Amino acid sequence: MVTKLRLGRICYINVLPIYYALDRALVPNGAEVVWGTPAELNALMGAGRLDVSGISSVEYGRHFHDYLLLPDLSISSQGDVGSVIFFSRLPFHRLSGRAVLLSHSSATSAALVKIVLAEIYGARPLYYSGPVSQQLADGCCGLLAIGDEALRLRATGVYPYYLDLGRAWYKLTGLPFVFGVWAVRQSCWMQHHAQVRYLHQTMLLAKNWGLKSLTEISQRAADLVGLDYQKLFDYFHLLNYDLRGPQQQGLHAFYHYLYKVGELAEIPELRFL
Repeated sequence: MVTKLRLGRICYINVLPIYYALDRALVPNGAEVVWGTPAELNALMGAGRLDVSGISSVEYGRHFHDYLLLPDLSISSQGDVGSVIFFSRLPFHRLSGRAVLLSHSSATSAALVKIVLAEIYGARPLYYSGPVSQQLADGCCGLLAIGDEALRLRATGVYPYYLDLGRAWYKLTGLPFVFGVWAVRQSCWMQHHAQVRYLHQTMLLAKNWGLKSLTEISQRAADLVGLDYQKLFDYFHLLNYDLRGPQQQGLHAFYHYLYKVGELAEIPELRFL
């Protein structure tokens, strides 16, 4: 009996161009799909409870010896990303010493906020990690929101200042930013070469279908999160799902920043299937 691979699926609409065709069985999928936030999927991969998953760039960087990357799959942007937003009640350069709430759902975005505020604005706030809730946000001068929550919060216009972190990174480096990658646990790869390769090819087929079907996907996303179809259609066109030369350069640059500030013990190698 062939063991089903356990595939992690991020529970935000930004992955619909990759997973929509899998969800609807428009391409074959023999994997057991497990839903979660980026942080939850990171933890499940680290514990060996998933075989293949989208994981944060930071998770890969911290544990790259345990993973292999699936070629040509990422969540990235060259400039605006639309759904990774830092909101503030004050101009960004005035945030030093002020309380800032970082969503605990994404280690990558939390690390990126710290880089951007320090390098571009010279700001070093007091950072707190937790769920993005109105109760916690009321006591903070700024907050990081990601995914569907960031899209909703931006639409409300509550905060006078907001910073798209994809745009900020591009301003700082001139490179794309890779928020997440897809990886397989090396131990799984050693045991199930053929199944992993088949799943990877299936996900590439699903991605190609999704990128040709953004009208349908945008309507589905609008139904799921209650936001305007046209805004979501424009949003999906901000995102990139490749992991080619420019995205790899952006990932290397991010890891060098993290290594410089002591967030990584060594500079990770990008290891592919």
